[in-house]
Amino acid sequence: MKTLDHLVHMVNQIARNFGTLERDAAAEAVAGHILLYWDPRMKRRITAHMVDGAETGLSDVAALAIDIVMQKSQPSATDSVAAES
Repeated sequence: MKTLDHLVHMVNQIARNFGTLERDAAAEAVAGHILLYWDPRMKRRITAHMVDGAETGLSDVAALAIDIVMQKSQPSATDSVAAES
């Protein structure tokens, strides 16, 4: 299995594990898991896959989770102001 295929498979499995939760709560839980436990290279690879815009193979919850990861991984304007101080 190719690395990207493996990452897609993994995030879909994590999303299935949170399948008893409401969609947004499940996506937040999946994103939290990825942010806490995934290696930065894995996060970069899966988020780049989403940005490419091609068919991702991600479930609805998994895709929403990756969107959340991308949002939380980007430094905010207040972070850059604090860093400059």
